Amino acid sequence: MSLHPSESAFLAQLAVAKNSWLTAAQRALASEQGTEPWSETAEAWARLRSRLCTAEDQAAWATVIDELLGGLLHSALVTLDGGSALAETTLLSIEDSDGHQFKTHLHEYWPEALDAAGEPGPDRPA
Repeated sequence: MSLHPSESAFLAQLAVAKNSWLTAAQRALASEQGTEPWSETAEAWARLRSRLCTAEDQAAWATVIDELLGGLLHSALVTLDGGSALAETTLLSIEDSDGHQFKTHLHEYWPEALDAAGEPGPDRPA
């Protein structure tokens, strides 16, 4: 079963957003001047920076962050698909501006969406 173009675009946008946050986190960890302007946790970043000193440490950290961000988005898709406890009280749906109702199993396409987006990650360098 193939995805509607709106569904593909939605998943691709989630992949871009995930990798954008991963890149921002990597920049914040590597920055000697401080953190990114969006961060409200400068002290935590400084603490991490002082402990993750080698390229290998930072790469391992980035791999974990990448996995966590992907897992969070997968969980959100499962919730939208009706596969979480929320489904006991209500079901959610997404509809594009042309009236197309999104499938109820988008989470099954999530790993492929990451690969299709071609976004860099710890295992997919820019």
